[in-house]
Amino acid sequence: MLNNNFVKYRDLLTISDYDKETNKEKFILIPLEDEYVFGNYKKGMDMLEHGKQIPVRKSVYNKLIKVSQKLKIINKSYKILVVYGFREIKKQEMYFNDILKNIKNEFKDEIDLYEYIHEKIAVPSVAGHPTGGAVDVAIYNDVSKSILDFGTEILDYTSNKCYYKTENISEDAIKNRELLRKLMLEEGFAPYDGEWWHFSYGDKEWAFYYNKDKALYNQIQEYKYLDF
Repeated sequence: MLNNNFVKYRDLLTISDYDKETNKEKFILIPLEDEYVFGNYKKGMDMLEHGKQIPVRKSVYNKLIKVSQKLKIINKSYKILVVYGFREIKKQEMYFNDILKNIKNEFKDEIDLYEYIHEKIAVPSVAGHPTGGAVDVAIYNDVSKSILDFGTEILDYTSNKCYYKTENISEDAIKNRELLRKLMLEEGFAPYDGEWWHFSYGDKEWAFYYNKDKALYNQIQEYKYLDF
């Protein structure tokens, strides 16, 4: 069960609109190798419907570069690793409906039903990944060729240690989580406390976190990208 303080489906229902102009923003395919930001799908969580590169909104990519530039002031070997970005809305709907069909008769109230599923897979109408604004990220050391210690593997949901605030992780892991969050927030990303690695810009979760009237991006089926 998620912490009661985490953003919920009910919270995201308060953001009912999005900006039609910013939603037209195109995408960048994150490089597989790069000095500042690179993308590498997490093994076992592969969703390579877009090829090997991870698509995100252009603004998201530019902000990640700024985060990485700040990291290099701290340690020139550090950079941002992205393991997941855009997800097609049809795939989000498939995951959601797979759970829905098995438990829909267990709930009398639809909101309670959706809230329960939302803890496992975001309700499609409020999901961040299908907007291109949500990313799963970590800090990577280019010398050791490894992710810094964050207390768990990225995308590891097997325990409450995936929560940003948790127990029984090292001091280094706590400091690394704090550093990642600090730099991401400085560039305008919104965090999700249920997953230390998940941040978003422009989606409904971002709008709720920053008390905006509307999101910048809406869920989309297909994306258009810019060439480098």
